[in-house]
Formats: sequence, C-alpha cells, structure tokens
Amino acid sequence: MLFGRSLLLGLFCLMAICAHSQPEAPQIKPQECPWSSRMMPQSHFDRLECAWLVVPEFRDGRESSYNMELALLRIKSRQATDSAPILYLPGGPGEAASSDLAFWLESDLGHERDIIMLDPRGTGFSYPSLSCPEASRNNVADWVSVCRERIAARGVDLTAYTIPAIVRDYVDLLSLLDLPQVNVYGSSYGSRLALMLADAAPERIRSLALDGVYPPPRRHTAEVARNLDMALDRLFDDCASDGACKETYPELRGMFYRAVSELKASPQELTLLGQPIGMTITGNEFILLMSSLLHHTSVIPYLPAFIASFGSGDYDFEPLLESELFASDEDGREAQSKSAFLTQRCSEDLAVPEAQRYLTDSDGIAPLLLAAAREVVEAHYAECQAWNAPALTTPIERPVTSDIPSLILSGAYDPATPARWGSFAAAHLRNNWHFVFPNAGHGMLDSVPCATEIMQAFLSDPLQDPSADCFIVLRPPRFVISPEMSE
Repeated sequence: MLFGRSLLLGLFCLMAICAHSQPEAPQIKPQECPWSSRMMPQSHFDRLECAWLVVPEFRDGRESSYNMELALLRIKSRQATDSAPILYLPGGPGEAASSDLAFWLESDLGHERDIIMLDPRGTGFSYPSLSCPEASRNNVADWVSVCRERIAARGVDLTAYTIPAIVRDYVDLLSLLDLPQVNVYGSSYGSRLALMLADAAPERIRSLALDGVYPPPRRHTAEVARNLDMALDRLFDDCASDGACKETYPELRGMFYRAVSELKASPQELTLLGQPIGMTITGNEFILLMSSLLHHTSVIPYLPAFIASFGSGDYDFEPLLESELFASDEDGREAQSKSAFLTQRCSEDLAVPEAQRYLTDSDGIAPLLLAAAREVVEAHYAECQAWNAPALTTPIERPVTSDIPSLILSGAYDPATPARWGSFAAAHLRNNWHFVFPNAGHGMLDSVPCATEIMQAFLSDPLQDPSADCFIVLRPPRFVISPEMSE
C-alpha cells in the first residue's frame, strides 16, 4: 500500500476511519512511494519522493478526533538547480494530483524545477477516503444516496472536505516546506484553489499560473448555459469564416438545432461504424455531448462533420474516429472522486441564496440550449439534496485581488472555464499575462505545446512578457471535412 503501509490497513481505511493517535500539529512524514510507481522506468522512480502531509480534521475550534493524511509527492528535477519548484493544484473538484503523475514525470517543465503534488482531502491516495465505488456499478441506480449513507455510517463529517479546509491544507504545506517560495500552477478548479491560496499566503508564492481559470466568485452552475452558448457560437462562427467549412456546412448552426429538435421528438440509437453501441441519445443529451466534446482540443476540428452527420440522421461516431478522443492512457484508477466533487461543488452552490442558484445571464440563448442547461442544473441540485452536502458558512463572494505575477491560459472553445472568466480574473490581478488560444478547448498545458513554451518563459521571469513565436502563428482550427458531405 501507499508509503509502506500494509495492504490490509489500506483496505480497512477504505471501510472506516483509521484509528490514529491523538491529533498532532501539521507535519510532513516521509514514507516509501506507492508500490504502483515501481512499475515505472527506474529513471522515473529515482526522481520520486513521497510523504504524508498530516493535518487536523478541523481548524475552526472543533476538536479533531484524528489526523488526515494527505498523499504528498515530489518529482525531483532532471537537472539539479535551486529554481523555485512548481506546486500543482489539480482540478475537478475532486481530482487527485497523483492521477497526473505520468504527465508531470514527462513534462519539460520538470527539467529545472521540482514538481510538488498533493492529493486533496478525500481524493486519490489520501485518507480517510471519500471514494464511492457505487458510482461505477451499473446495478446501483441511486449511488448518491447509497454512498452517502455508507460514508455517514463511518462518521465522516463532510464539513471537513470543503474548499476552505483544502486551501488551509496548502497553506500548511507551504509553511512546512523548506522553501522561500513556490510557483503555483492550478488547472480548472485548481485555479480557484490557486487564487484562494494566493489570497491566504501571498508571501509564499513567487508566481501564479492559471490554466482554464475558474475565478471566485463566478459559479459554473449558474453560468453553464451562457458558457456553452459562447463556445458553440465560436464553433459556428469559425466554420463560417473557413471557406471549405462554410461551403460544406453552410447552415451549421441551424443543422445543430434541427438535430436537437429531432432527437427531442424521437431519441435515436448511437452507433460506431454502423454497429449499435447499446445507447440512445435525446436532444438534451446531444447538447451535453457537444459540451463534453468541446473540452477536447484534438476533437474540435472534427465537430462540424460530426454535427452534419447527426443532422442528416446518421447517429454515428465515425467522424470523430481520427481524433484522439478514442485514445486513452488511463491506468484504471479513479482520477476524480465523485463524492469529493459533490461535497465541494454543492457546499459552494448551496451557500448562495436560492434565487441566485439557477441559470443567470440567459438573454438571447436558444430555448433548446436553455432547456438542456436547466435539466443539468436541476439534476445537480437534486444530487446535492441527496448527498446532504453542508453549505459553506461563509459564501465565496469576492474576487481575489493580487500583485503576484500571474499567467492566465484560456481556450477560445472552452465551455467550462471560458476566456471571459480569464479576463475577469485578469481584471483583479495587477501583474498578469492573459493568452487566449484560438484553437483550443479546456486545459492548455496538456493539449497545446505552445502553452508549455509560454509557461517556461513565464517561470524564467514572471515579470517579463512571456509571449512566444508559436502563439503569434496560432489560428482557429483547420476543420476536417467529411468526404461524403463535400461530394
């Protein structure tokens, strides 16, 4: 098991809160690295250092009955230097930093800088775990209630797993590290953590890099319709500005909404290369599928052909086969804890007055899109009620203002953390560089090589313009035209 613990103890800790000694002051306890890491090449394994970050369950005056032990990894740089390391804050919410270990081991950013990674409370290898194995079992229809009852029976207090507690864990980590400062990189929801950490411990942070920024106090749940509408508009407009795309798909917007209307009236069976895959799709589900696909930079060039396929009544994934969507290097371990996701997202959303919880800024959005977004939001709040998540006692109501040098990376097609949120964050970060990638969806560092070049330049000197030649030549996607449609 992780860090030298026996497998038996690890399995026990998944079933009940482990019996610990009386709570201790926050500390770092070095341990062996996960046994699974021994499957890596020796050169990678030699670069890993692992530990527990031991922190109290509560910090608000309540008595903690045990310590939380959070999995802490450090990837040593390939070249020994005294450069400030990168502290990686994962997204989600509910993602484990350790799930991205392979990416960071290979990253060029680790050539001269150590990479520090922490699995937040309830995620990954940290424990107590909020893992919900019921979520992946087809025979458990109401996994939220089933998992919530099981976790409640263990005595887990979900108020210990909200974003203020997680930010405080990072503050403790920064105070315990024997380092003057670190460079903080936050991706997606991790950027929200990064901004709140910068607000809590600015003296410990040399620079901020925010990839797909989710800035306080913006709320994904309330703005999901507007954000998706803007991403779809970008796709339709870029196709109309591309000669071949416009000629082949002259009415892409109308084709999309006609497909939605037809699927609302009559759901259809999905196929792959003409073979049924055992799933049907409704109009609302088609809209949500498009939202998911727009996240993936490699998929965007194929989306006009995919929409046209559905518009012609061919509900097949074939137009996407040449993209990287069907390639996966997942190791089978859960990257995101669905229960940690619900705990953190619901605690923030439920802290907002009820009149402000649902869709906002909906003027001019197509009714079909609004209906799909409303279904998502209503389902989210139904899950929150079933999960019985505690609302934050202090709502997140103000933007983070900071002088820390900041790099903001946004994708023009991102329906989750749109470029307008990057601009919102930039308006409150006095020393910032904001790059909007015209061909990208969600998450720049792992999908656009140019983003790494810009990040390297930024880390070298956060106060100097990190613009790279590669960014200047970037253009909207080169759309892939379906041979059948162009004939």
